[in-house]
Parts: sequence; C-alpha cells; structure tokens
Amino acid sequence: MYRSKRARILISLFASIFVVFSSMLFFQSLSVGNANQEPYFPDDNPSAYSPEPTEETEPPEETEKPPELKLTNNQKYYKPLISPNSVNVLITASDVVGWNFDTILIMSIDKDAKAVKLLNLPRDIHIDYSDYVLNELKAKKPSFLNEKGINKINAAPSIGNAIEYKKNVGRFQRPYIDFLCDLIEEIFSIHIDDYAYVKVQGVRNIVDYFGGVYINVPILMNYQDPLQNLDIYIEPGPQTLNGRQAEGFLRFRQGWDEHGVWHSYGDLYRKKNQIAFVEAFIRQKVTLANLARINEIAQVIQKNIITSVTDLETVISYGALAEEAVREEFRMESLEIEYVEKRIGGVDYIVIKQEGAQGGDA
Repeated sequence: MYRSKRARILISLFASIFVVFSSMLFFQSLSVGNANQEPYFPDDNPSAYSPEPTEETEPPEETEKPPELKLTNNQKYYKPLISPNSVNVLITASDVVGWNFDTILIMSIDKDAKAVKLLNLPRDIHIDYSDYVLNELKAKKPSFLNEKGINKINAAPSIGNAIEYKKNVGRFQRPYIDFLCDLIEEIFSIHIDDYAYVKVQGVRNIVDYFGGVYINVPILMNYQDPLQNLDIYIEPGPQTLNGRQAEGFLRFRQGWDEHGVWHSYGDLYRKKNQIAFVEAFIRQKVTLANLARINEIAQVIQKNIITSVTDLETVISYGALAEEAVREEFRMESLEIEYVEKRIGGVDYIVIKQEGAQGGDA
C-alpha cells in the first residue's frame, strides 16, 4: 500500500507535465498555410529541418554504439544552470511530419534548494558539431549535410538515429534519445536521469478531465489555418482554459490583433507561455487531493508517452521525491539561457553564450 501510494504520487507529478507537452507535438506546423497566405513563413516549414520525414509513430528501435568522442567542438555554456545534485528528466516531443524534437524541456528537481526548475531549450540553438559527428554523417547519411537547419538542436535526434549512436548499448537504448541527452550534458553540464517522449494523443480530453487550467492570457490569440483544421481564438485576461483552448494557447505564436493587424511573436514568446502554462498546471493539479483520480489518469498517460521510468525501484524513488516536492511546496522556477541571434549559412540560429565569451557574445 505504501509503495502504491508513492507510485501514484509520482504519476501525479509526471502526468501534469506529460499532459501539457503532448500538445506541443503539433507546434511546429502552425504556419504551413492559410487561406489568406499572409501567415505563411517558409522558415517555419517543418520539412525544411526534417531530413527524413516519417509517419507519426514511435521512432524505430536503435542500433550500435560509436566511439566515445566529443560531439561538439568544445561547445560549453558559460555557467552552470542547475545544481549537480538535481534529478533531471528530459521531456521531448517531435514535430508532426518529421523527427525534429521541437519540445526539449528539462524538469530539474533540486531537493537542496527545494525547487522544481524548468528549462525549455529553444529549438534554434546552434550546435557546432565535431568532426566525428560530421564524418559519421558523411559515411552513413551524406544527404543530411546539405539539409537546411541541420545544426539546430531540434534536429539532433535525427542525427543521432542516422549515425546509429550507441547502437544497442546506449543508456536508454534509443540512439536519438542517447545522442540528445549526451549533447545536452556536453554543452550544458546537465545529466539526464530519465526521459519521456510524448506522443500525439488526447491532450484536449486530459486537460478537460482535470477541469481546465486557470491562467492569464496576455494578448488576443487569433489564428486560423484551415489546412490543419486549426482555429485559435482566445480573448485576453485571466480565465479557465478548456482542452481545446489550452492546445491553442500552447501552439499560438502568430496571429491577428484586435485591430486586424498581423503579428509574428515568435518561438521564444511561445515558449514563455508554455512555461507559464506548465507552472499553472502543476500548481493547480499536482496535489495530494488528486491521488484518488490517478489510476484513471495513469491509464490515459500510458497511451501517450514512451518513458525510461519503468522499473518499480525507480518509480518508488521518484515517488518519494515527488511526495516531498508536493508536501514541502517546492517553488517553481523558469530558467533561461543567454544567447545572441545570428544568421549562419542563410539560416537563423540562436548562439548560446559560451565559456570565455564577453557580454553575451558566443
């Protein structure tokens, strides 16, 4: 009974995160088309960054381990972002038409600081790959080297799978996950303890199951895309969003204002809204009072995620940590990286501030 209770608390903590980010699988196809054509932006076409589009399904099983070499040319963020004693869970979601992980969120639980920290890595972070990675791509998937945006971090899973990273011996036994996790550790010094890959299913029903989420909508969100059967219209101000509205809130990054003027707010603006929504969801829904509903929630969640959290020992360990976080009211923190925007090879990137850089220059 004791173990069961702790396992359920773990699920309550994870479920809140999984529910929110399952909608993010749709995000990067926002600007594929519109009847008025004005909202179309070629740089937002997922196929431009997706070397090998696939069906919307689980990524294939993995392959073989490469030599233990540097993945980048000594690319290292200039300062630590989290405590080395934190427990870090990577939450990912791919775009609809390809393998690009346009959601790369790290949930870091810091017992010492009594904090749950959320780091949402921008998809456009420039990765300066080492000769090892480039040579592996040249040998196994040379067409990738000519793809637009291949150096963006959201394309890292495609590269990991293409070069068969850590074939059959990787920590997570999935090349795209192992490659991304090792890349994050090399650049940001964040060791990923576990991961959750979120599928496209049921986010509206799940948010509705929890009774919606109360949040302040900062602006009018007005966007339509008939090609995706997407219709977002949310008035500004504090309100409870149902499942359909929550999906629109999480996806919105461009649209018309109250005067009919078109604005492109961008991916970083959207990520701030996503973090605000996650924080609101956790504060409102991750409570001990919700434990009575966890069995039903767990059944829905299990259909929507692939996760490394499977064995009972790990579940119990996380359960104890989650219970402590809930009971002691760990504070929520949103972490941001420092960067400059730079155009490289005709592609817009985010270049992180690195060790030895001055004034934010990379």
